[in-house]
Amino acid sequence: MIGAQSAFWRFSAWKRRLDHPPIESVNDPDLGLALVDSDHGQMLVMYGEPARGVRAMRNLRARAVTPARTMINRETYGALDADLRDHFGPHWGYAWDFFWTEEPLAKVEHCGRVELLRAGSAELKAVEGEVREALIASNPITSAVDRFDALEWFILRADDGNIATVMGSTQTDGMSFEGLGTVPAYRGQGYGGATMVGAVNLSLELVSHVQFGVWSWNEGAMRLYRRLGLHHDGRLISGRAEPFEDLQGKA
Repeated sequence: MIGAQSAFWRFSAWKRRLDHPPIESVNDPDLGLALVDSDHGQMLVMYGEPARGVRAMRNLRARAVTPARTMINRETYGALDADLRDHFGPHWGYAWDFFWTEEPLAKVEHCGRVELLRAGSAELKAVEGEVREALIASNPITSAVDRFDALEWFILRADDGNIATVMGSTQTDGMSFEGLGTVPAYRGQGYGGATMVGAVNLSLELVSHVQFGVWSWNEGAMRLYRRLGLHHDGRLISGRAEPFEDLQGKA
């Protein structure tokens, strides 16, 4: 079984980023589904066995539910007929891959210097402008830019004292990561991997697991995460009513 047995659904990572509760949802061993409101209109998020997923999507179509955005696992996408692809698209593009771990990662150079700055803390307030500037310089397309004040922040300073990497996080029963970025002047020096290792290991002192997603076209990042020992859990493919903007060259 996939669906709710996968870490993606067990940890419900995506739910922690929603501003509104689901309009309707299903969560059983064969299918995880939620229809939610978002800033772009209704969004369908679904992960599960292809046959169950196709039936659920046919049911939604029969009820005249037409999400502005859809995210489904690639196995279900492969089972869709042309009419369903058109109804829940018609544009299909970027995919989103999920990673997680419950175990600390092997230490690498610089990882011991990673700091966790809690939201609203005096430590974060003292360097908030510096952290925000580093985030925008390193990863301007991440949604973490708009969510800055709601997040905790991991940072790693380079040898010269400047912030080299930043990453946002949200703590619930686990720790969710978003917005990892390395300032251009410090790329290629191991700071990104060190930040991930340091953030994972600090997080596992506080929670049982960590999880995060990455655009599937970011193959370099995914190679890094696998090399560090993170588990790859699955891939959601995106459909939407409007064409996809070109994000690949902007990260």
